[in-house]
Amino acid sequence: MRLLPNPRRLVSITPVALCLFAYVSPILAQGKPVGREKKEEQVATIRVDTELVSVDVTVTDSTGKRNAAALRAEDFVIYEDGVRQKISNFSTTDIPFNLVLVIDTSGSTRDEVGLMRRAARRFLNELRPKDRVAVIEFNEKVELLEDLTSDRTKIEKAIGLLQPGSGTSFYDALQLTIDEVLKKVDGRKAVVALTDGVDSYGFYTFGQVMPEIEKAGASFYFLEIETEAFTEERMMRDCSDDKHFRFSRKQLKKYYQEYAEGVDLSQIEDHCRLSKLERMQINRRLYQSARAELRQIADKTGGRVYPVKQLQELEPAYAQIAAELRTQYSIGYYPTNEKHDGKWRELRIEVKRPDWVAHTKPGYRAPQD
Repeated sequence: MRLLPNPRRLVSITPVALCLFAYVSPILAQGKPVGREKKEEQVATIRVDTELVSVDVTVTDSTGKRNAAALRAEDFVIYEDGVRQKISNFSTTDIPFNLVLVIDTSGSTRDEVGLMRRAARRFLNELRPKDRVAVIEFNEKVELLEDLTSDRTKIEKAIGLLQPGSGTSFYDALQLTIDEVLKKVDGRKAVVALTDGVDSYGFYTFGQVMPEIEKAGASFYFLEIETEAFTEERMMRDCSDDKHFRFSRKQLKKYYQEYAEGVDLSQIEDHCRLSKLERMQINRRLYQSARAELRQIADKTGGRVYPVKQLQELEPAYAQIAAELRTQYSIGYYPTNEKHDGKWRELRIEVKRPDWVAHTKPGYRAPQD
């Protein structure tokens, strides 16, 4: 097992010559590239020296519950900054992918860890034999229980190690996911995180982790569990009650920075000195902020957020994510805008067939000379 390294010991992020990552398959069209001749690549990245832009696309019906299969290149239209592009390469994405299961076992979920273990094991049954899975658990601590492997025995053993704890080092868990897993592999990558998203401990913040998420080359999916009412009830309890919850200093700092401009952060009050009304307001604002951040991460990476009102809903949500990952298309094009200006390029993909909707990353950053 690996613990999250001391932040002061983390290796600094070095520049990489990538203008966009995408967890895509080798770019093929009926087995052969279309348009410009290009050596087939085994890793799915957008490199400065190729200029080919490749993106993964999931197609669902208008409800988002049914995935489209057997589509062809002519069923898609792709736009960059509003300008239609010529599709050069097209394929279904059928090669194995690298998946990181990130599981929140903090105080708000501790009573349901057994159910979470069962749902995660069922999720493994939805994956293909060659898909590789890593398992990360987080509460106040963050641990890599198993690195990427296709050995189902090792993965199930790691899931069995899940144990409840207190505190939530959510953004430390995402940073560990990037540093210890995603940066070490190429090809198709996805993260499936089970959490309420309310961060309370650790070194990293949303603002620090988000730029690294955008560069990680993975789609982030969130099973957003509903814990607000449970947490609020515990927050209202007297501090002498051994079952009470209290805000961490990190949470109070986040709240005052976002919702109370001009407050002297050095004068942040201890949780137990707050009135019940103040505790209620702070808790609701923190959940509001967490939900917005989860959606921003999912939108930027081409993933999705699946609200889970009760943990009994985990299995169908996991199954839906697995189905989405299995039924994807890879689309490649050479952009008509050949400038290397480092600017953000917006992407839009349409499906010509009625009642079907394409889901993908909203854009990428062009290389810069």
